[in-house]
Amino acid sequence: MPRKYTILALVGDGIAEEIVPEAVKALEAARDRYGFDYELIGPHDFGAQYYVDHDMEAGWDPAITPELLKEVDCWFKGPVGLPQWLGKLPGPYLPINQRPDLDVYANIRPCRLRPGVEGVLKGREPGDIDFIVLRENTEHMYARVGGTLSRAGEAELAVDNYIQTRKGCERIIKFGFELARSGDYKGRAGAPADGVKRLTCSAKWGICRGDNLFKAVFEEQAPGNPDIEADYAWIDAWSYWAIMKPDYYDVVVMPNQYGDIMSDMSGALQGSMGMAGSINAGDRHCFAEATHGSAPDIAGQGISNPTSLILSVGMMLNWLGDQRGDDRLKDAWKGIDKAVDDVLIEDRVRTPDLGGKNGTHEFGDAVAEAITGA
Repeated sequence: MPRKYTILALVGDGIAEEIVPEAVKALEAARDRYGFDYELIGPHDFGAQYYVDHDMEAGWDPAITPELLKEVDCWFKGPVGLPQWLGKLPGPYLPINQRPDLDVYANIRPCRLRPGVEGVLKGREPGDIDFIVLRENTEHMYARVGGTLSRAGEAELAVDNYIQTRKGCERIIKFGFELARSGDYKGRAGAPADGVKRLTCSAKWGICRGDNLFKAVFEEQAPGNPDIEADYAWIDAWSYWAIMKPDYYDVVVMPNQYGDIMSDMSGALQGSMGMAGSINAGDRHCFAEATHGSAPDIAGQGISNPTSLILSVGMMLNWLGDQRGDDRLKDAWKGIDKAVDDVLIEDRVRTPDLGGKNGTHEFGDAVAEAITGA
């Protein structure tokens, strides 16, 4: 009997209330088209506004438990956080520290200029930009080693120690070679300029000891992956070359904070942060999220672009398909990916960030229809 998957949906803050339903809509359409079955748990509320609405006593619906977050097959969430409450909330947004507690060590953030989307780089066409920023997702700034020194109530010193371990470096770099080999989450395998399957190591070796370790581990693994071209770029140099020759890059692996910053820059290269999908993946768990924030400036207007979360949910299905050996889920990701392109190519429905006048709901409907072939 075919397996029935459990998928948890969480809402969040700001435009999350608008884009999460569209991701659910795409998920339903993919189920109907590709024949897999699932139980949707939620969507449940959490986040800064939840704290405010509940007298600062809780940040999430009580149905969201540590056990639930670990027991479901996968889950996805809308953006969370509001600027006016930054640093003022009494606790975290969820009952677990998501990335370390689930050990989702790989943050996969594709950057692809899609058909029908005008990028910010002059002369670059769809297909010219198609790389992945692969970010280590549990160490570096997330190690949270450090502290502050205060005197008379005034902070005088703040210390952050960025930690990188051999285990952390080994597994994310191994993941990078495998990702470059598979071509998953890209328009096509290999770098657009030459078709070469290439893994670029980007950090700041020679300056930062942790990055020396990162590069050393990369050099140890490269000879064991002769079918993948090994490439190197200091992180500051890569921020330049990613703009000057984005078509040279295929998969770029980097430590946590670099990946966080560079993937946001990459969002601009593909025309909008609303186009950037993302999953946090490990060996046992995965959750999907949009790469952008809660956008409170446009929340409630119904004009936000739901593409990022829709693509993220599709990527999540692909991860689950790999884990469970279910090609229906992998086909569903390909179908969602193609549906987004089809809607963009048709140029009939677009949100304002893409130069259109349609709303979130209209764009979500168009993608769902493209998935089902209606």
